[in-house]
Amino acid sequence: MNNKTKWITRSAISIALIIVIQLATRGFGQQLITGSLVNLVLAFVTFLYGWSVGAVAAIVSPFIAHLLGINAQILVVPAIAIGNLTYVLVTAVMVKVLKGTKSSGDGKLIGSIKTLAAVVIAAACKYGIQYLLIVKWIAPSFLPEKAQAVMAVNFGVMQLFTACIGGVLACLIYPLVSAALKDMN
Repeated sequence: MNNKTKWITRSAISIALIIVIQLATRGFGQQLITGSLVNLVLAFVTFLYGWSVGAVAAIVSPFIAHLLGINAQILVVPAIAIGNLTYVLVTAVMVKVLKGTKSSGDGKLIGSIKTLAAVVIAAACKYGIQYLLIVKWIAPSFLPEKAQAVMAVNFGVMQLFTACIGGVLACLIYPLVSAALKDMN
């Protein structure tokens, strides 16, 4: 399989996995679960396949979710995509930057701490972007007060929590999957 075909396949599987998670957890009424799992997939595919696969999943999945009735407010879908993209890109850049800094005794533990720091920084950036775009700009400009209050809850600090949880889970899972994939080759 050539590289372009692999990239398309990995991107499609990542998007499909996010949509399946959203459909499967929709009935729980629990943004903490769904958001954490979506962020887990975004961080994990970024670690495993690189920023471009993560970016495609980050951008495309909110629009598909809207078409399937998962994201009700079309006005916020582009902002969700931008927040997800921010999470993926900052994760990829920070992992590269932090892993590039060497300190005495660098080993697996230090590498893991640096990766954790990268996803926490990315989570903070995602939260900031979505808070500014949705809570401070879109909601007050286009939505009634009651909807604004819902947006403030959903796209406030909850985004920080779900992005941190998903990123930490990705940090825990990635080394195991990566090692298993190396053993298969």
